Amino acid sequence: MTRSGRGAGHAVRLLLALAGVLAVLPTSPAAARGSAPGAEEMRTVVVTLRDQVGDADLRAGWRQVHRRSAGAVAATLRSHAEATQAPLLAQVATWRRAGLVRDVRPLWVTNAVALSATPDVLARLAARPDVASVRPDAIRLVPAVSAGTDNQVAVHAPDVWAQGETGAGVVVASLDSGVDVTHPDLAPGYRGGSTGWFDPYQQHATPTDLTGHGTGTLAVAVGRDDSGVTIGTAPGAQWIAARVFDDSGASTVSAVHEAFQWLLDPDGDPGTPDAPQVVNASWSIGSGPGCDLTFQSDVQALRAAGILTVFPAGNFGGAASSSASPGNYPESLTVGAVNANDLIRSDSGRGPSTCGGRSRVFPDVVAPGTNLYTADRYGLYQYLSGTSIAAPHVAGAIALLLAARPGLGPDALEQLVESTATDLGSAGADDTYGHGLLDAAAAYAALPAPEPGFELAVAPTAMSLRPGSQGQATIDVNPTSGFSATVTLSAEGPPGVLAGSSVVPSTVAGGGSGTVTLEVADSAPPGSYPVVVTGHSGALTEQVTLDLTVSLGPPSFLASTAGPLRLPGITGPVDDADVLAWSGTSYRTRLDAGGAGVPRRADVDALEVRPHGVLLLSFAQPLRLPGVGRVQDEDVVRLRRGRWRMFLDGSRAGLTGAERDVDALASTNGDLVVSTTGNRAPPGVKGTADDADLYRWDGTRFTRFFDASAAGVPAPADVDALELSGGAVEVSFTAAVTLPDIGRVQDEDVVRWRSGHWTVVVDGSTIGLGGSAAGDLDALAGG
Repeated sequence: MTRSGRGAGHAVRLLLALAGVLAVLPTSPAAARGSAPGAEEMRTVVVTLRDQVGDADLRAGWRQVHRRSAGAVAATLRSHAEATQAPLLAQVATWRRAGLVRDVRPLWVTNAVALSATPDVLARLAARPDVASVRPDAIRLVPAVSAGTDNQVAVHAPDVWAQGETGAGVVVASLDSGVDVTHPDLAPGYRGGSTGWFDPYQQHATPTDLTGHGTGTLAVAVGRDDSGVTIGTAPGAQWIAARVFDDSGASTVSAVHEAFQWLLDPDGDPGTPDAPQVVNASWSIGSGPGCDLTFQSDVQALRAAGILTVFPAGNFGGAASSSASPGNYPESLTVGAVNANDLIRSDSGRGPSTCGGRSRVFPDVVAPGTNLYTADRYGLYQYLSGTSIAAPHVAGAIALLLAARPGLGPDALEQLVESTATDLGSAGADDTYGHGLLDAAAAYAALPAPEPGFELAVAPTAMSLRPGSQGQATIDVNPTSGFSATVTLSAEGPPGVLAGSSVVPSTVAGGGSGTVTLEVADSAPPGSYPVVVTGHSGALTEQVTLDLTVSLGPPSFLASTAGPLRLPGITGPVDDADVLAWSGTSYRTRLDAGGAGVPRRADVDALEVRPHGVLLLSFAQPLRLPGVGRVQDEDVVRLRRGRWRMFLDGSRAGLTGAERDVDALASTNGDLVVSTTGNRAPPGVKGTADDADLYRWDGTRFTRFFDASAAGVPAPADVDALELSGGAVEVSFTAAVTLPDIGRVQDEDVVRWRSGHWTVVVDGSTIGLGGSAAGDLDALAGG
């Protein structure tokens, strides 16, 4: 396609070229990284089991409030996959120990296992009676765009805005090439946090878009008005995003499955209401029309959870039966493209289609798709054409409808959009224009009258408590549309965090308030946790989330030591790869390295704790970990709920050579901050480097974060442990060192640099760490 970009208010035009069909990688990124013997003989595949959860079974459990049902669907799919995959995974484990299998990744949104194996093993897998198929993991996904104007006026979105509805309170997900999160028309709507972005290829820790395709399509759905004109159909909605294309533009089947299942449960906790309400996925499978059911179960799962997925009709039109998948699935809401004169574009996909059991017209509706003004990377703007850019109008319109009537399910939303569309072409629905041109205002006007209901609000919305302590918040029950029934209130937190919770009064009639009391368990680990307050009244269910931070308070922290030793509060010796939690009075084991599959000889060299029980670690030497395989000393791995996975491949980031081993780790605003073992700076960082310098990795490049020499750190000093807290840098060194303001500090101490001065945070000798080299703090987090 061709496109032009310009900065708002500037008469600058940039002409760029983008290939219409993206390249295909032969294997997944994890497989490409492997270096085990015989890796060249391995083939990366997705093994799909015969026993799948049926669409009817999922729909049977669907509830009116979709955020609750998304968690229920995710829990059902997970449980089914774990039970039915067990025999297969047991056999795979045997082959893995023999070196015949690697990179095993169980999936649950579709009951399948992604892995790399030798041809002989693949043949044995295909012959198993419980296996439906063994297919290559590589797949070709095509962004349906070929190269606003008045497009939002054409679909009557401003008429809805004039009634005060902009999509506020609704979350739209983008399943595309990524998003430029810094764009002024998109940045304000980003939900952020740990549930705002997912990259199955593990190439970018924060929202990133290397092509501008995902940025452009999402902006048509939810973009704001920084350029002086509102470019999104639902400018008040929030957004989250998952990538289905890697940095080279290629895709894998397993990565797309992982992206879909992330949408169902972004934080991995089915009890948390964090799923989106509508998804825009502006791509199709393959380089031409056809029926490919690879992702039908994924789309079925989302729809069963009350999440409508909008797809383009594809850019392979011009003739009948030119539809593309997944848009031609019966569970998809599919959008064709028209020009400024409301005539179908020659390349817009057309029906009929019976793919996957589809029995209605194709596409469902059409929307503007020619020369549309939208966001581009770097804060610029571009003009795009194709069904890709038509589809997000409908995703945005769905957000407007859901903002007004949150309880509407996919069937009702689809019927509203189709029944109110402006008929085009021959009279009635047809396989060229579907039901006609999207009319957001007409759909909004056709909304059913609001049923009596209620909304919940919590104040404060966040609190910080220590283990063993209590806190209270007020829950307001606000009736809507004449609601007068009784609401039963309850509160629930993640397992192991709360020792108890209560709401008084537990029932509220016709509006009112209650007080929720939370008691944090004595053993609750530090971190951020969602506490979900639920209100039930007959068939109605509403939820609101209170953000609970469990903080041990100074001088508490998580740490790993340089060697085995005995510490107060822990029975038996501590391995040098264990992670310990200091409460201020005693230690407890936060991570038993041996129990997590870490080899006995290993030593944790860097540590970072993240919300929801996630640990990031780097080791002092190469080793093998369950589920990951070979890990180098420059890599960062992720541990959650006993499962390891690669988080940062150090060699890909340029951390090569013995002097670039990661020996300290922290994070700020989603970016990693590291220290390396030597005085050799990471690639791209200019100037003199010291062992104690810190470097920031934003997913693409390194920059210097902390200049040790400017802070008075002697040149020989080397940072061994790192934590960032409240704008301060807290570190421990590999050996005793003399610092300005505080003088001599030992290798078991923790010191803080803030506002140009050093202070001592923890005197290691007072908490059992002094007296031997084994007590040297090797890694640090929390506090």
